Amino acid sequence: MPSSRLSSICQDLLSDCLSALGASPRELEDGEIVHTLRITTKRLRAAWKIGAISTGEEFEMERASVLRELSALLAGNRDLAVLVNLSRELSNRHSESGFDEVITHLESKHSITNDLSAIEAIKAMITSEIEAWQKVTFASPGDETRAHREAIKKSHQQAKAATVEAISDPDSEVWHNWRKRVKRLRYQREFLAEIQGRRPGIRDQRISRLGSRLGDRNDLANLTDVVAELGNSPPLRKALASEERGIMSNCRRLGRRNLVRT
Repeated sequence: MPSSRLSSICQDLLSDCLSALGASPRELEDGEIVHTLRITTKRLRAAWKIGAISTGEEFEMERASVLRELSALLAGNRDLAVLVNLSRELSNRHSESGFDEVITHLESKHSITNDLSAIEAIKAMITSEIEAWQKVTFASPGDETRAHREAIKKSHQQAKAATVEAISDPDSEVWHNWRKRVKRLRYQREFLAEIQGRRPGIRDQRISRLGSRLGDRNDLANLTDVVAELGNSPPLRKALASEERGIMSNCRRLGRRNLVRT
């Protein structure tokens, strides 16, 4: 009977998410649980680029839409927590005053989740995703490996092109696209390593590092927007600009080394 090792891995990830959620909406206040769920949605979107070779692109697009909706339901307080932690880190590194005001502003937006329907909706989406992955089959392990490698090859080409563009263009949308392309490549390579029963290699680790640094830059951009909402304090803008220059320089170096020159 046709099977899919990737499908089994994804179903296990989703089952773990269901177990972690439990029955109380208070689970959505647990930062670790929500973080794991959001990372899982991103990994699954990358995985569907492989699964679509079995189910077709239209089905993959439907699943991508569901996963985006799921990710949106998981946002909110988790995003605020990330910005609060970032603000505290920057406050410790920079002498500029004003981060306390930013932290107070962000914490004031925190809300307690008491809506049982929210967690039920999330669990329903996860269940539908498990059912969708049950439809992913390949005629043989060899066919699945070839599909996986073909998807990685395409993702690598897209990540490389996005890297070349972002290195010379600091536009936020360009960098957002770069981050998405790198993350997709990272997750697909991680899935292949798991299927092959091996640890991610040095190349995988370097691509993962680039993805993390691009995520840091995205968090910094979101914090910059918050500072703008509060009146664009010059000292804070100076501190954020300094951080941004360092992160972007590091991202460009990692991109050249791990994608442009390969």
